[in-house]
Order: sequence, then C-alpha cells, then structure tokens
Amino acid sequence: MRLFSRRKKQEIPHLLFVRMHEAGTPIEYHGLTVPVSEAHMPFPILIQIAEDAYEKPELLAAKGLVKNGDRILEMGTGLGIVSGLISRMAESVVIRSFEANPSLLPHIAELHRMNDISNVSVQHAMLQPDPTEKTRTFHIHKYFSEGSVFQSEMSEETIEIPVVDLNEVVAEFKPTVLVCDIEGAEEIVIPNADLSTLRAIVLEVHPSMMSRAGMKAVFDACLGAGLYPRVELSTEQVVAFERID
Repeated sequence: MRLFSRRKKQEIPHLLFVRMHEAGTPIEYHGLTVPVSEAHMPFPILIQIAEDAYEKPELLAAKGLVKNGDRILEMGTGLGIVSGLISRMAESVVIRSFEANPSLLPHIAELHRMNDISNVSVQHAMLQPDPTEKTRTFHIHKYFSEGSVFQSEMSEETIEIPVVDLNEVVAEFKPTVLVCDIEGAEEIVIPNADLSTLRAIVLEVHPSMMSRAGMKAVFDACLGAGLYPRVELSTEQVVAFERID
C-alpha cells in the first residue's frame, strides 16, 4: 500500500480504544509504530491515528514536496509522528527538529527507538530569528502536543524554555524544506526568518491564535523569498509553498 493513499478508517470498537489507551498498547500509523501513553497522548489523538486522520493535511503536503536528499528543518516535533513518517518519504533525508515541550522528548525518543529511526535529531528549544532573550515563556496545553507561546483557555501551566537563533541554525544546517507547526508562533518566527535556502515549506497556520496582520506578514515573507502556494497540496489550515525562481 502506498504511503498516505486513501483507505478506509480502521473499524475498532470504542471500548478497544479505551483499553489500548489505558494499557499503553502501541498503534500502527502508515507503517510507523506509535507508542501510546495516557500521560503524553490524549485520547482524541489516539482516535485520530486509528481513523487515519492525525496530521493528515501536513503529511500529504510533505509527501508532495519532499525529495531525495532533502535537509528538513522541523519546528514543533509534537509526538514525533510527522517527522518519523517524513523520514521515510524519500532517500537520504535528514531531519533536524525542535520541540518546546520537554515532557514530550521521552515519548519521541521511544518512537524513534521502536522504529529504528536514526535520521531525525530532536532538540528541546524554540527557534526564533535574532532572539533578544535566552528563554521564553511557554504555555503547557491540556493536550501536551498543542502547547504554545500564546495562552489559551486550555493552558494549564507555564514553563521557561530555551530559545535558539533560527537564522544561525539555517546558516549551519542549510535546510531545503521547512515543516512548521508551532501553534500560532509562526507569526513571530516566519516574517524575520532566513528562507533563502528553502525549496519548500509545509506550514500549518492557526488563525484562532494569530492576528490578521501576523498572517499577512507570514505570507508576505514566503512570497518575498520566492516561495508560492501549491494549492493542490494545501488543505484545511496547512499551506504548502514551493520556490519559483
């Protein structure tokens, strides 16, 4: 079966979902073994995985853009599922990923161990162009993988997270593809980012957390760098951009 071809939802009884969640039984998602934990995987996400819906627009966009030899910079590792699957989409792909929530790191490491993933590295930090502070306040969300620098009604606590200069990372790593899902912080990061090395971007935008001016600044930055939307690869809140020289 081709990765991310259309397929029927898994017909799993609701009670079995509950038992899988409580027991921590791993679940398969397009050939990736995903560890299950009540502490780090909210029950609704387990259902999305089983129903073939978890981060589907982002993954379909990446499938249409990623090429052999790509150097992929990911902002927002989350549960590690997206980068884990992208790591298998083409040959000789290398992924450098950054995750703000430290509690997710053991879960990501376990996913990498279960799937023998060695071409993805993960660092605990937020990327920001030319930061003026070494740390930033981060709001832990009720659903751990949806934490943000912005407070929401689902925020439960705050922590201080390290900040790394995005443009220094770009200069060192020279990514060809950017995958960005950072719960509204894209309006802080993208407008001042060095996008010059990129051939493509997979960007999830969060209108409920972003200002209209911030959204415009994000799109202006991409267009100004010669990166234009691939409409056929963009769905819901995920926009795929590709360079046109």
